[in-house]
Amino acid sequence: MTAVYRLLIRLLMPAVFVYLWLRGRKAPAYRERWNERLALQSIPARYRHGLLIHCVSVGETVAARQLIETLLNDYPQVPITLSSMTPTAAELAYKLFGDRVHHLYLPFDTPGAMRRFFTNLAPCAVLILETEIWPCFVREAQRRKVPVLLLNARMSEKSFSSYHRFAWLLGPIWRELSWVAAQTQASLERFVALGVPAERSALRGNLKFDSHVPMATLAAATAMKQRLERPIWVAASTHKGEDELLLAAFKQILSELPTALLILVPRHPERFASVGELVAREGFTYVTRSSGTEPQAQHQVLLGDSMGELLLWYALADVAFVGGSLITRGGHNPLEPVATHTPVVSGPHVFNFKDIYQRLTNARAVRFADTTEQIARHTLELLCDAQLRHKLQCAAQREFAQDQGATAAMLADIKQQFSQSQQGVPLAMQNVEVLQPTKGETIWYRQDRFGEFSAAFFSADYWRQQGQIKGAATGRSTAWFIASQPTDMLLRHYYRGGLVGKLNKDRFKREPVAVSRAMAEFELLLKLSERGLPVPEPLAARYVKAPGWGYRADILVAVIPTAKDVFKLLGERHLREQEWNTLGQAIRLLHEHRVYHSDLNCHNLMLDEAGKAWIVDFDKCGFREPGDWAQANLARLLRSFNKELGKAKEAKQDFHWQEARDWPLLLAGYQAN
Repeated sequence: MTAVYRLLIRLLMPAVFVYLWLRGRKAPAYRERWNERLALQSIPARYRHGLLIHCVSVGETVAARQLIETLLNDYPQVPITLSSMTPTAAELAYKLFGDRVHHLYLPFDTPGAMRRFFTNLAPCAVLILETEIWPCFVREAQRRKVPVLLLNARMSEKSFSSYHRFAWLLGPIWRELSWVAAQTQASLERFVALGVPAERSALRGNLKFDSHVPMATLAAATAMKQRLERPIWVAASTHKGEDELLLAAFKQILSELPTALLILVPRHPERFASVGELVAREGFTYVTRSSGTEPQAQHQVLLGDSMGELLLWYALADVAFVGGSLITRGGHNPLEPVATHTPVVSGPHVFNFKDIYQRLTNARAVRFADTTEQIARHTLELLCDAQLRHKLQCAAQREFAQDQGATAAMLADIKQQFSQSQQGVPLAMQNVEVLQPTKGETIWYRQDRFGEFSAAFFSADYWRQQGQIKGAATGRSTAWFIASQPTDMLLRHYYRGGLVGKLNKDRFKREPVAVSRAMAEFELLLKLSERGLPVPEPLAARYVKAPGWGYRADILVAVIPTAKDVFKLLGERHLREQEWNTLGQAIRLLHEHRVYHSDLNCHNLMLDEAGKAWIVDFDKCGFREPGDWAQANLARLLRSFNKELGKAKEAKQDFHWQEARDWPLLLAGYQAN
């Protein structure tokens, strides 16, 4: 990603929103959800750390359907977010998957939007269908070590030339991809030529060869066909400039087959109304799918003004015309009618699916038409000859019989990458709900720990009125122990330390909610708890914008039963050798999982009555690559013991710490295998 690209993409933003506004005159959905286009929306906490699957439009969504269904079944505990760029794809996503996935628009590719997007969603892996690559998106994923897989990838010669010509602008985006699963050998070679490492790419075939028509769809089509009892022609995914030709051809068909029915399915929903007006102007009687009324004998045209039913129309029809091919749009996917055993007629412009159409041509399983007369002739021939239809169906089925398996191959690729990227993913985030009780206030809470939740739970006065305050711990601030079921809770407000804390005790510089002090610690504790590390269980966290500047934060965690911090224990007695060993082992376990503790001291180490060691207070902590920080953690801990010893001597109080005796015992536990 170059500086020139970053500048250009920012300068283009006003024009992009003007374009969306203009598109919204015919399709109002383009004027909605603009906050998502800039990654300014709130993303449900339970969808963080899941899989992000990007399907730019309807075609990619349809192709990925089986893949997504399999991932939902194989990883039921992992949230899936499906992103797209068009309202039609959004509508189809809701229709196909409902609330089993979270849908959003992928933001426009500015550096700021992509930073916000990855901060708020924090995906553990990204799957992109076909060739929707954006430089800022890929760079932000790489910066955060999020693997990006390009699946069902295709690269036409024309696209290759364009990407090659503008490589100076886009930067080295191709070599930053984690994996590329190409549809064809030609595409694979073009990706490698653009910079994708050969060892991170493979030929996997086309997901569309694995299209499965649901049994419910086939049953519905069969029942409807029996009710209609008439020849049916579907013209699907049509564009402006094609409908006129197709309706003219249908007039010729009706002159010989007066009972024929045309199912006309425009590609874009914003054209439904205008195509309906065109049908009426041309003198046809028609009914719309959205009316809920099936075509009667007097209806000549059924306008397919719905989403997600294209397979139904293909399965219902005797002959299919695949649109986008009478104009220089490049055609649409012919494998969908092939999957429903419907013979295909197409216009001449099919460069988007050149290889597939070439195979259909070689197998004599497709008819091409360029004029109204040719369309009518080929369609009539097939409508009137069941044997010829069967011949084309069988030829297409034989041609692609050996091409299935792309879904299984790509699933194996995903699972290999995902098994590496899901380490540390807090699956319990799926139980986290979000409350926004007031403007500027956001609360995350565990719905598996609370039946109902209120912002009042972060107030010590609330618990005091309930008579549930058991005690308090003082340090930089006061933390309150709350009697609760099924476990006692600790309420902690975040305060600043040092000289800054004397001037500004509890305000922190504004930052995204998802990475603010309380939310970051909450999420980190979930990760550590799921790894079985000796840390308290997080219950809830709160972010509140402070008046004028900054924010304040609170957290609720489960109390560790019978545990007492090492500082207090040393004020009472010497620790036994085994206790020092146990503390060292707990710290070593933390470090083995690459967890850096920013304030490791004797107040944050605890021992319970069973002799188990615990580590608490993970504000500003996190994962780090191996380095000198582990030894720095130990050095900080040693200083804290000696500091408290000095303070105890000045106050003439007991503090049973002797470095020469105790520190080697802790290190022995830390260094033990």
